[in-house]
Amino acid sequence: MAAGKGETKWTLKELKDRLEGNELDLSLSNISKVPVQLLSSLPKATVLDLSCNLLVNLQDPFCIQLTHVVKLDLSKNQLEELPSDFGRLARLRHLDLFQNRLKTVPVSFWQLTSLQWLDLKDNPLDSALVPVVGDCLDERQCRNCAKGVVSYMRAVNSELERKRQEQLQQQRKLEEARRLQEEQEQELRRRKKKEEKERRKQEYAERQASRKQQQQEGGGQEEEKADTEEKANGIASATPEKHRTTGSYCYKLPLIIIILSVIAVTVATYFYCESEPTNQLCRDLRTHVHQVQGVIMRWVAVAKQMAVGQKE
Repeated sequence: MAAGKGETKWTLKELKDRLEGNELDLSLSNISKVPVQLLSSLPKATVLDLSCNLLVNLQDPFCIQLTHVVKLDLSKNQLEELPSDFGRLARLRHLDLFQNRLKTVPVSFWQLTSLQWLDLKDNPLDSALVPVVGDCLDERQCRNCAKGVVSYMRAVNSELERKRQEQLQQQRKLEEARRLQEEQEQELRRRKKKEEKERRKQEYAERQASRKQQQQEGGGQEEEKADTEEKANGIASATPEKHRTTGSYCYKLPLIIIILSVIAVTVATYFYCESEPTNQLCRDLRTHVHQVQGVIMRWVAVAKQMAVGQKE
């Protein structure tokens, strides 16, 4: 056994040397940490005495690797709590926890169905646990303590399990309500999506109908416009010809009248002056006829120019 500061280190040989039958006495050994790994190699050591040491807690592997222990003495240590899985020590029949710093014991105590003897004196136990523990001044009281604590922890476990089930049930209800709400929201989204799709389809159909109507109206208007343009083109094409014809008549009619008048005057003068060649009137008429002829010729030239300009 090697001694260190505040802790004793053991070897398997040293433990075997301390083993007498099925009893392993490690009391008064200045132990602050149980050598669980080595103890698990000694399955014959079903009675384990760890009293009067410096134990403050039991490390996690303790209840896993020492399930073979039947009698366990942890009295006169400084234990403030026991592992939550202490109920794994299902073979345990005798447990001494006298004079530690325990305020309570783990709920898993209800699993210690083989426990027949328990001492919890001189621990700062919670007020709820004190009447259950009793005085434990003799064998009978310690047996009653074991029976009472196991039964009490069984009831505590049942209550905790009931609350846990209620919490689970409440959680299930919340999850179910959340699921229903999600389904309703999803259904609402689907409905809105469907309505939106129907609305878009209706708008598309209305646009198509409106476009078709506009095309039909546009086609009629285009035909009417084409007819109007065709008529307008026809009228426009006929109007210059009419203007040309009317203009031509306007210029030709005075010219014809003038020409006929000149011819009539010329013929009358000719016949008259033929019979009276020395008549002063005839001589004057001849002079005026020549003047008129000159004027007429100028008018004819001007009329021709105007007619040509109108045609252009």
